[in-house]
Amino acid sequence: MKIDKIIKAPGNRYLPKGTIIIKDLTNKMSLPKVITDDAIWIYKKVIKHNIPSKSTKKMMIACIYAAIRRSPVTSRTLNELAKASNEKKTDIQRSYRMILSEIEIKPGIPDPAQKISKIIYGLNLSPIKTELVSRASHKILNKAKKSKKRFGKNPNGLAAAAVYLACKEKNVKRTQKEIAFLSSITELILRQRKDELKRIL
Repeated sequence: MKIDKIIKAPGNRYLPKGTIIIKDLTNKMSLPKVITDDAIWIYKKVIKHNIPSKSTKKMMIACIYAAIRRSPVTSRTLNELAKASNEKKTDIQRSYRMILSEIEIKPGIPDPAQKISKIIYGLNLSPIKTELVSRASHKILNKAKKSKKRFGKNPNGLAAAAVYLACKEKNVKRTQKEIAFLSSITELILRQRKDELKRIL
């Protein structure tokens, strides 16, 4: 998506300012260009739907958070975004919920393997444990793929279950609640996928 085309679109008088803020913050956080482009695309939707907000800046930051959340590979926590933007975490969350209530934002590429690094990043493990859990998670997913069994439509569920089982295998203490939250799924879905995986391992 070309940023210039979005900025020059008719009726988007707030986009030049929004683009500057979004680009500055994504650069500050060393986020890839695809996140910048996606955040601007989401902000364009926000303007089109006239989503109300007490702060235009908070809404722009929430658009970045939305772009991160739907990315299959890019990870940043809400705390990191709040710190980088000097805004309150709760304010960003509130704006993000408003976006979700008005705009249908589809998830990223549905490949469970691409979700693993994002989940593990959020667990804040040591570099060694991160590598061990990552390898074990991918190994579990490879076995699942070879089994040719269907594990539901949501790739997050399968990825989360693989990470949880990998943590158990490597004696890394993380709860189902933590991993489910990082995966944007319920604990019930995680347990279902976990039980399905255990039957083929």
